[in-house]
Amino acid sequence: MKKSRYIASLMISSLLALTIPSFINPHKADASDSSENLCSRAVVGTYLATANQTNSTSGKPSSYREIITLTADGNLIANDSNAGGVPGSSNPNNQPFGVVQGSWKCTGNNKIVAKAFNFSFPSGSLAGNIVLTEYQLTFNPRTGTVNGNGKFSFFGLNSSPLDQNTKPLPVAPFEFSYQAVKIKAD
Repeated sequence: MKKSRYIASLMISSLLALTIPSFINPHKADASDSSENLCSRAVVGTYLATANQTNSTSGKPSSYREIITLTADGNLIANDSNAGGVPGSSNPNNQPFGVVQGSWKCTGNNKIVAKAFNFSFPSGSLAGNIVLTEYQLTFNPRTGTVNGNGKFSFFGLNSSPLDQNTKPLPVAPFEFSYQAVKIKAD
């Protein structure tokens, strides 16, 4: 009987010795973790941006300003100078819209991708929509600048734009180039 208890105790102790370290430290660091941490520290902050696009219907270039904040926990919040739109316009590019909110992640050394949503409001003959904005940005932590591009896609209010099978509305996506400067308190 003593021998059975001893063997059972030994087995339990061995099992605990092998599994406890994985509970205490379940994540093992590797090189990509290090570069993602450096990227995250470099890009977190608030930026004053300029987005340039060509109007798909008129072919004329236009630009707008944006204040975008990237938080340490991966959230994105942006406010655009075009948010008020053009009252009564039936051009989706000119619809009024709300605050842009979403998330971002590092994909390489000082590079991020971001996905964010906002609502466009009914205007002219247009119904309100869900607007998906996708960003691909590269940061220069030394100068505090950002360059990249993005696009807007429109979805019906009752659709599920996070479902990969959901197709955007037949409005051409608006693509834009993006430049920004980090806002510093000094």
